[in-house]
Amino acid sequence: MTTETIETWRLINSFAPWLSAFGTITISGIALWLTLRDKSIRISANFTGSVIPSSSQLKLDTYVYCLSFVNTGPRPVTITNYKWIFRSRPFGKKNYFFTFPYFDPLISKLSTSFPAELTDGKQGNLFHPSTFFEELDDREDFLFAKSRFLAFYRIHTFKIYLIASTGKLIRVKLAKNIRKEIWKKYNQAAHTTPASAPR
Repeated sequence: MTTETIETWRLINSFAPWLSAFGTITISGIALWLTLRDKSIRISANFTGSVIPSSSQLKLDTYVYCLSFVNTGPRPVTITNYKWIFRSRPFGKKNYFFTFPYFDPLISKLSTSFPAELTDGKQGNLFHPSTFFEELDDREDFLFAKSRFLAFYRIHTFKIYLIASTGKLIRVKLAKNIRKEIWKKYNQAAHTTPASAPR
């Protein structure tokens, strides 16, 4: 074996401790990441339009809004409530609005009641009547403000969050066209008198 070959192997062997240390750190990091991932709350939540049965359980004939949520992680999660967050006006303070659509007789039979305990893969659904927004007693304090500009701003910027028993807020994703649909309903209800409905 030549002197040049010996020197080459010595150089390669000098990196062995570094490679070993790097491998140990990488494996430890992956193990820690897997541990933390299993302990974290993972909920997938969406707000969209849906159709449910009314008079006949075999016929889907009633349009509703649906807030669906499913536990996608191994850690059990208890959802205690949900809330709407919006600003009353641009750069104004945040407002928190709680609603209770499951008091509606038809909706309550199909909606998940709170608190909702979700194990891995378990899903919950919270349905809202199609006239939910325009029939709220406090609709002008919520999304359907008297001012057309403020209504447009609130409808296109509001957010929905689920509330876990740990205090964690879980962002709900809104379907692509749901804001346009609510805005359309605002325009249709702009000159009508709100009917009595539970908040």
